[in-house]
Amino acid sequence: MIAQIALSMVVVAGFSSPSYRSSTRSSYWNREDTHIIVVGKIILDVYGDPTIRDGVDDPKVTIGGGGPQAAWGACAALAARDLMRRRVSEIDESMVDAVSSSPPKQSVTFMAPIGLRNWIPSMTNELQHILPMLHSNPILLTSECHITPTIQIWHDSSEVVRWMPVNGSFGEEGAGGLWKDRPTAEDILNVITSLGRESVAFHAILESGHNATGDGLDALPFFSPSLMKRVSVASIEPIVFPDNIGVISSEDISKVSSLIERIEASLVASSEMEHCSKLLIVSPDRPCYSALVSFSSEYANGKEMICVQGIEFAVRDGSNGSQVNGLAVPPASLKTVDGKPLNPTGAGNAYSGAYAACRSTGSSVEEAASLANAVGAVVCEYENLPSWTWQVLDRVVEAAIEVSSKIGT
Repeated sequence: MIAQIALSMVVVAGFSSPSYRSSTRSSYWNREDTHIIVVGKIILDVYGDPTIRDGVDDPKVTIGGGGPQAAWGACAALAARDLMRRRVSEIDESMVDAVSSSPPKQSVTFMAPIGLRNWIPSMTNELQHILPMLHSNPILLTSECHITPTIQIWHDSSEVVRWMPVNGSFGEEGAGGLWKDRPTAEDILNVITSLGRESVAFHAILESGHNATGDGLDALPFFSPSLMKRVSVASIEPIVFPDNIGVISSEDISKVSSLIERIEASLVASSEMEHCSKLLIVSPDRPCYSALVSFSSEYANGKEMICVQGIEFAVRDGSNGSQVNGLAVPPASLKTVDGKPLNPTGAGNAYSGAYAACRSTGSSVEEAASLANAVGAVVCEYENLPSWTWQVLDRVVEAAIEVSSKIGT
């Protein structure tokens, strides 16, 4: 099992293979002209602890979910990287003129499914307002038979995200039906054709594990040969939830491991080169990653490990920062009044989108991880997704420089 062997190699070798070093620059996928397609979910958020009655009869519903956060993260990282690089070279007059306007749009497309039974036109306008930096308006895959999932969401005293579904939002009438093979591989191929790009990176947030919402059918595009032939970098953020004591079941982690293996095999099969030089990025959170390592170690049972080319794990670890290929990447200091996150929701999704975008377009591991950690930190400093302004991008640059300066110290 390819993914299990690759993960077991992590236990033994700690990502020590040269194929994972940041100096590796495959000409096939490391292109700055690569367009990023982000596929994720939209969830309507009703914020507030349901056990606390604050007298609000009609709480505000906002657009949330990992999809918009991942798309914002991808755009912010690319724009901040460009800003950093321009600052170390001569700044021409066009750049000086540009800073007085809004930051430019980025080569990122966002696709997401929505259910029309509770989606209203003003929500489309709100989503466009949240993501003005996309290459084009968000592409929404609609269903008249479903509702867009809605959750009550809040943070406990330890800043742990708590949530509960509203009105059967994760049953068949909601996410359970809406997220099945939507968008399809054909939907994504149509977008790629319209872009007219040679190089495309595909990042998706995937429901994973045993009894995953939507039966795990949101991963179907990764198994389309015609789509994978057009993809130079595939990136997934597997979503699997631990139990009440923080443990991910063996059934769940077996399914996640199998999913990684199958996607990696699909990507290899799509390569027309003798040796596959495409890249698969997997960005689990720390509990998921730890369970994968444990599962793979048991599977290996002391057998000789081999290195599998072209797979990279970027582990999201909240306030501890991240770990990529055995490289510990420290977090950025938060600029909130008390140094604590104002709203940590979405930081992990934004991190994954940022890391995938940067690696897909030529960044080293260190540069991508520094920018991704910075993006995650800045997201934590705002109640909702930050505005698309030069001030916010300046803050991402500041945070990225801080993270980079602390790597290896």
